[in-house]
Amino acid sequence: MAAVMGYADRRSVRVGERIQFKVSCEGAPAYKATIVRLLSAQTFEPPHAPKFRFDVMPAPVNGEHKGRHHPIPAGSYAEIPTHPKLARLTTCTFAAFVWPTLPGSGEQAILGTVDGAGGLGLHLDGEGRLALVIGGQHFALPRKLRPRRWCFVAAAVDADSDTAILYDREVELYQFDALAGAHRRFEHVPIPAPSERPFRIAAAHEGARAIRHFNGKIERPRVLGRALTLFDLERLALAGPSGPAHVDAIADWDFSRDIGSEIVSDLSHNGLWGRTVNLPTRAVAGSNWKAERHDWRAVPEQYGAIHFHDDDIYDALWPTAFEVTIPAGWKSGTYACRLEVGDAEFWVPFFVRPRKGEAKARSAFLVPTCTYAAYSNFRSRVEGRWSELYHGRVTVLDRTDFLMEEYPDLGSSTYDPHRDGSLTLTSSMLRPVTNFRPTGRVYKFCQDMFFIAWLEHAGIDYEVVTDDDLHAEGMAAIADYACIFTGSHPEYYTTGMLDAVEAFLRQGGRFMYLGGNGFYWRTAYHPTLPGVVEVRRAGQGFLASDVERESHMSFTGEVAGTWHRVGRPPNLIAGVGMVTQGFDASTGYRRTEASRDPRAAFIFAGVTEEVVGDFGVLMGGAAGYEIDRHDVALGSPRHSLRLASSSNHTNVYDISVPSFTDLVPKPTEAVPDPIRADIVFFETPGGGAVFSVGSIAWSGSLSWNNYDNNIERITRNVLTRFIDPAPFQMPESQ
Repeated sequence: MAAVMGYADRRSVRVGERIQFKVSCEGAPAYKATIVRLLSAQTFEPPHAPKFRFDVMPAPVNGEHKGRHHPIPAGSYAEIPTHPKLARLTTCTFAAFVWPTLPGSGEQAILGTVDGAGGLGLHLDGEGRLALVIGGQHFALPRKLRPRRWCFVAAAVDADSDTAILYDREVELYQFDALAGAHRRFEHVPIPAPSERPFRIAAAHEGARAIRHFNGKIERPRVLGRALTLFDLERLALAGPSGPAHVDAIADWDFSRDIGSEIVSDLSHNGLWGRTVNLPTRAVAGSNWKAERHDWRAVPEQYGAIHFHDDDIYDALWPTAFEVTIPAGWKSGTYACRLEVGDAEFWVPFFVRPRKGEAKARSAFLVPTCTYAAYSNFRSRVEGRWSELYHGRVTVLDRTDFLMEEYPDLGSSTYDPHRDGSLTLTSSMLRPVTNFRPTGRVYKFCQDMFFIAWLEHAGIDYEVVTDDDLHAEGMAAIADYACIFTGSHPEYYTTGMLDAVEAFLRQGGRFMYLGGNGFYWRTAYHPTLPGVVEVRRAGQGFLASDVERESHMSFTGEVAGTWHRVGRPPNLIAGVGMVTQGFDASTGYRRTEASRDPRAAFIFAGVTEEVVGDFGVLMGGAAGYEIDRHDVALGSPRHSLRLASSSNHTNVYDISVPSFTDLVPKPTEAVPDPIRADIVFFETPGGGAVFSVGSIAWSGSLSWNNYDNNIERITRNVLTRFIDPAPFQMPESQ
């Protein structure tokens, strides 16, 4: 069956700049490409949802292209460029500390230059036993390494006597059932032949490909220039992974250095530095971690391991199929490259901004690309056991969803485990992403197209700014606009992004938070690699895995977890914060007495109903999916108005509450139903204002009854006032 997939080298592009598209086509000699401007999404929810609409753009690349299939080079490793000292190894010792997660699941390389029948390497064989590989021959210890146990492993090769010693010893701190060291001496071992292959850690060679990926952690790998004795190996194991370069080091790689980068540092005088490939996980606890510090920056020597996975993927590295330079006549907005072959299609969205300094609209849609990246290739929706329980219905899949099953090397989202069970902590957009498209499930990008459809229907002038832009440029990315408004689910935010929005508000900007579960997880972009984010879910119970002891970002060193956990709850910026989620039904909001306050009169102009949003294409209402509530104790401004609140949510929302203790009222308190979404408004000291709806489902009510409804009216009222230059006034008493 024919299939086509693609991705772009960026998600945001200005007029006059170029964007490159990478495409793989399988099962057909050619595919069709079309550049379009997206005006709405395909929702399958008539008659109240917008019809699927897009305009074909005049682009030279439109039409048929020759189909070429490209593999996805999944699997992480470290690589050191070819060097004579590593290419001509004969008498030598390989050594490392390892923490295997899938021993016995196939042969896995620890370090070396093995390529088919050539090269020299230290591996785990298919049964999980330590093995020396020389010229295609395997010499293995009889016992298997135990999973998730730190073990010192080594192979000493003596070319003068044609012998080798293999040695392993469990060494993990506080491990009271550790096995004693095991070793075996092998006679008549062949002399290693020279190899021109780069030296690899955690992978072997098959021509230009990387194969036999190691699953687990590797710490302080070394290549020494003599064959150590059994006594020397024992001393090296007990000495641990810290300390200066070994006196006999040809290469001595210390992963506790340059943790926030791709660099692999060599402590030897030979300068055999390398780089990581496909973003293995750094800033992870090593064999000598003492439970004293959870910040790798304080004790980097205890975080000197790298966790490699055979399903890590950063960049698919496909060649450019074609590129587009954005013409001057293209409006800022949401675009896509549509790829088609037979009855299969694939979408590659991107966002066009005006030239720098040429913004013309008063408002900007803040596209949550950071969240799109965190969710990219969300496998748990398809494979997770809890998905149908949460949604209360059978999961509906289409052909694009099934690409994740057909092509497992596409990688996962930050909600999915690696094959070895560890949680995925980084996610990249430089690969085909099956759930970043205007079709399929109405969620994330597809759902955010409801806002685009509304803006286009209403004839409201707007431009777009992405999270990528906001992080890279700071407040300068949004400074030209009077009002910025979010998508339905701006969940993932970096420090720079949050700082930029706060600076915008301090200078009198107006902010419309039109979603739910926003500003929830602290996120980090890689300092040098584009298109990739890091998420560590410290403090989150069943999601935590090892991130409690590895609770600081490897990219930036920042403490990880929710913004509430690290001291900047979303209530401070939006007036509301995440309380719960439910995926079975949505409800409406009932207005409060505060909605009659003269300060809020413009919001409800033309609205006569007491209940608003009790309709919508997203589970029947404007308040649902994931919801946020007003809470002064968590930072909602004291002068903020709680204008309306939802109620009567199903018990599915109850079981999804992040923290029950946060919701239990004190005995003396009389509080509204804590399971609710709140509409909130407040002014800011610089003449600006904030309007928040606290619900992901809000956008699904805009188009109801052909846009003739109270949710559309409220949203339009607020945006109209927010782009009006007249300043807002803070109330006298706060």
